[in-house]
Amino acid sequence: MTLSRDRDYVMNWGMTERSPCYVFEALDIAGIMHALTIARTASLSVIPHGAGHSYTDAALNTNGIVIDVTGMRRILSWDPEHGVMQVEPGVTMRDVVCVAQPDRWWPVVSPSTADATIGGCVAMNVNGKNAWKYGTFGEHLLSLTVLLATGQMLTLSPESDPQLFQAFVGSVGLLGIIISITLQLQRIPSESVDVLVRPAASIGEILTIFQQEEQSADFLEAWVDGFAGGHDLGRGIVTCAKYSNVWGKEFSTGIEGYPQGVTCLQNRVSRVSIQLEEGFARYVGKIGRPAVKSGVRVANSTMYWWTKWRAREEIRRRSLFHYTYYSPVALTGYRALLPQGTETFQAFVPRSQAETLFKQIMLYSQEHHFIPLWCVIKQHRQDPYLLSYQVDGFSLEVNYQVVPQTVQSLRKMLWKLMKLVIVAGGRFYLAKDSLLTHTLYRQSVGDAAVETFLHLKQLYDPEMLFQSNLFHRVFRASLQ
Repeated sequence: MTLSRDRDYVMNWGMTERSPCYVFEALDIAGIMHALTIARTASLSVIPHGAGHSYTDAALNTNGIVIDVTGMRRILSWDPEHGVMQVEPGVTMRDVVCVAQPDRWWPVVSPSTADATIGGCVAMNVNGKNAWKYGTFGEHLLSLTVLLATGQMLTLSPESDPQLFQAFVGSVGLLGIIISITLQLQRIPSESVDVLVRPAASIGEILTIFQQEEQSADFLEAWVDGFAGGHDLGRGIVTCAKYSNVWGKEFSTGIEGYPQGVTCLQNRVSRVSIQLEEGFARYVGKIGRPAVKSGVRVANSTMYWWTKWRAREEIRRRSLFHYTYYSPVALTGYRALLPQGTETFQAFVPRSQAETLFKQIMLYSQEHHFIPLWCVIKQHRQDPYLLSYQVDGFSLEVNYQVVPQTVQSLRKMLWKLMKLVIVAGGRFYLAKDSLLTHTLYRQSVGDAAVETFLHLKQLYDPEMLFQSNLFHRVFRASLQ
């Protein structure tokens, strides 16, 4: 376990905030315990940190300690007969897939980046393109081993301690540090998916397509053109994917010390090649900065009309890995293109309110001259967790370019939209929302959920050792 000599600056994935903090690199439980001891001695708070793929300040801790657990990256056990894996918190989705896919298993729920840590997926209770079908990440956990502020180790499961288990999942690191995770994977019939893209002229048509496909599809997601207005408001493309019925022989070779599997094919690419690709992505991103909005407007229109004209009922086969996860090179280009990052707003809204509210969000954004660069709709179901953000309905994620001169006006607009979402019975995702106040959060999830969470925190972390910028923004005022 190492401590940086000087304070480092840790950034959130959306690059909207930097946080000066002391960074510990923990390699084992003893390292974490040592970090907690130092924190108490120095009267500093701590928060665990994974790969840093949350959009918000959940793992930022200004002037406090961040415990980097990415060095705790061992796969502790793998049962290929039953699809059960136990991992340390720094293990990534990529690591899990590399081990499990050759045995025809796959994570039931995956975020959009393969480099997210499993500990982070639990802490944020992530969702994926099959959220209406399989819920959130936490619904497929068999047990968690956690370290409390007192030094006590507990093994939690839905059966042994349902209340604390349901509070820990999605607790954004504020109840303790996850030491190991036992997860149930799903058997998959193929390492590829058949993808059908369907154009939709409006948000209403997008939701209708979801309804038509939800029984047969394995994955559903819709892209919405944020620039389209008037009669074209809400137009987009729905992507429907189903597992293919073949298992490719070309994915049967293990590579460079990894178990067999398609996801490990990228290890054939040399470090030099990856660096060249990332360097090119940075270059393209930098030269494209002056034309971000006009370029996205043209690209959106072209993509929509091309799909409508050419690809309406065309089914394309893609590898499951590349369908599920964004390329790291693409993320490098994104960061170069948008150096100030994006402000993300994701509203989870009951089914009956979704169409009306999503139209309001798109129209309100255009009227205030804040056009979202990309928008995504997913379908969801309720889950049992204490700080649940999912509802039986849909979510709309909108991403706005951050411009320093107008960022405060953008945030004022988003606060108004939040109030509309709350009136509609909607909720927000702490992994992607950086603007929620404690008042708005209480109004969305309810007083009972917040009070229960704070009661558990005082019970298991009476010193308030685990804190973060998100804690101060969303929860701290409720304790006063």
